[in-house]
Amino acid sequence: MTGMDRDTLLAFVRYHAWANDRILATAGAIPDEALREPAALDHGTAFATIRHLVDVDWSWREFCGGNDIGDAYVWDLGYTLDDLPALHAFSLEDGARLRDYVGSLDQAALDEPLALSEDPADTVPRWLILAHVVNHGTNHRTELARFLTDHGHSPGELDLLDALTLPWPGGDPA
Repeated sequence: MTGMDRDTLLAFVRYHAWANDRILATAGAIPDEALREPAALDHGTAFATIRHLVDVDWSWREFCGGNDIGDAYVWDLGYTLDDLPALHAFSLEDGARLRDYVGSLDQAALDEPLALSEDPADTVPRWLILAHVVNHGTNHRTELARFLTDHGHSPGELDLLDALTLPWPGGDPA
């Protein structure tokens, strides 16, 4: 049985990168102190939620590419992501890496089961992990969009229906 094909997954990845860019660009209008104040978000502050979003995108892409980083965070491995501009720049770069990675996969690679633990039955196809990255991002972007709107800076519509025509952040690939 085959799962999601590359072009469909790339549409989701395009949406994910575009929506992340939109949230992070909008967050730039909020004072840093407000981003770091306790808020009703899964990770306690808007800044921590953004940092989590960026880290999870990176770590799952690394895992899918065969580099299981274990319990390390991206900032544990030499990346300095202590402010919003650094997180935004890293997110744009990693979005391009994710696009290139997904674009390099054939159907067999997308369907390849990857082990999530030592339990041999605990496997999922690579495409599902990559789709999870997008879905996970949607969860946290929703939280952040509410936060930003409450602070007078709505990111606007973040509709998936535009996924096939949205621009890649930084421009379309060659």
